Amino acid sequence: MTGGGTDRIGQALEEALAGQGPTGGGATLPADAIAALTSQRSTPVEATVIVGDLRLSTHLLKESVRPDLFARFIVAFTEATRSLVQSREGWFDKFTGDGFIVFWIGNPRPEFMLETVPGFCQEVRGAASKLIDGLRRNSRNFPAGVGLSIGIDAGACELVWVGGSLTLVGSPIVGATRMASSASAGETLANIHVGGLLEQARGPLADTKVGLERVTARTKEYPEGQEAYRITFPYEGPLSPAS
Repeated sequence: MTGGGTDRIGQALEEALAGQGPTGGGATLPADAIAALTSQRSTPVEATVIVGDLRLSTHLLKESVRPDLFARFIVAFTEATRSLVQSREGWFDKFTGDGFIVFWIGNPRPEFMLETVPGFCQEVRGAASKLIDGLRRNSRNFPAGVGLSIGIDAGACELVWVGGSLTLVGSPIVGATRMASSASAGETLANIHVGGLLEQARGPLADTKVGLERVTARTKEYPEGQEAYRITFPYEGPLSPAS
């Protein structure tokens, strides 16, 4: 490949890193990972994945008095999610049509599991609730059970650069999606792997009044149920230590 072609690929990758990752996103990837993305369009990573699902969003669209206001809601929710995850050194993968996929690269450290994961979940729940409240004025009928459900998983993935965007591929995407699908509106579920990591921080978590509860989640793979953790929050908005 010519030098000019290589430069164009490098510039396009930099734009993807800047648009989807934290400020200076490339700095969170080692040089060999960036080289692999440039030459092979894929690189292995460890990642923590959070999937959000706007429950009953298709009903909200159907019941919208003005579809353009629903479209504005989707744009505002997507941009709020992107801003929140990037402000916490995370990556925005995509809007899925009725939710989002975001992730953090690297092995989950105790302080990360203590602060970043529950902090992001708390804040994005608050943003979703505020925006959903605005939809009530644009609905002919408003069904019970509307809200954001969240699922969390972590593990080995491939970071793939395709179509000008970075996306994550791997079983943690499936795991987080299954947790989000099993969760009710307003509920946050983590599988037993991530829940165990959070449980190691149970003491410090208690200082922020974030709770962990062992539950059984019914999923596509395990219709009779699989062990999971429910993460509970005392309020909507940023976390802070209990007074």
